[in-house]
Amino acid sequence: VVSTQSTKAVVSTQSTGTLDDVGSCVCTANGVGTFDTAEIKISGEENDVTITAVENPVTCTINKKPCAMSFNIESLAGKINRNDARICKLNDDGSLEDCTIPKGTGPYKRGFGKTKASQAGQYVCTYGDYQSDPVTLELGQ
Repeated sequence: VVSTQSTKAVVSTQSTGTLDDVGSCVCTANGVGTFDTAEIKISGEENDVTITAVENPVTCTINKKPCAMSFNIESLAGKINRNDARICKLNDDGSLEDCTIPKGTGPYKRGFGKTKASQAGQYVCTYGDYQSDPVTLELGQ
């Protein structure tokens, strides 16, 4: 919350909020010989993000280009910011490694270049607290 004061008013602005902020608050103003209040209602809607693979499994050839996997990311509220998305390799213990920011504006794509056998496995796309189902990268000869 940022507050500024001038000779006429004190202005308070909240630049970001969460659904925990939904409700109302009372704003008061004191002037020379005057006093006033107003109720301000704060509302919002829950966001839901859906991440789906364009293709599963993705099949590529070892030591050959091109090889890529793509995901669609859809949000009920707001635009998707590509820089907040990651496509990562999923380890057996559920941890993520080798995360990269995808290319494109939808579908969001990760290129593997000239593939190596070690790149085969499960990958997921993450966006904030949301994660796609695993996608298998299969590499053949």
